Amino acid sequence: MGRKPRVDRTPEEKWQIVQEGLKSGNISETCRRYQIAPNLYYRWKDEAEQGAKAALGGRSAAAAESEKDRRIRQLERTLGRKSLEIEILKSVVGE
Repeated sequence: MGRKPRVDRTPEEKWQIVQEGLKSGNISETCRRYQIAPNLYYRWKDEAEQGAKAALGGRSAAAAESEKDRRIRQLERTLGRKSLEIEILKSVVGE
């Protein structure tokens, strides 16, 4: 038995398939109907849940992002200081 050709589905189609599986409660039947593997269905479901959590995360999602931004700024400042130190040392050594 050969491998089935890959079908590219839009995000809307994936979301519709995930919703149908959740509503029916019969994941196996939903996967057969759309000719997808159950592990693919569950990957789409997990991705949808992660997207929903990020969208509804509110302050916690914003706080995580601002923490990343703070860390980036801190690293950029450190890099700037080190670059300045290198330039000063080069001028002292005479290069």
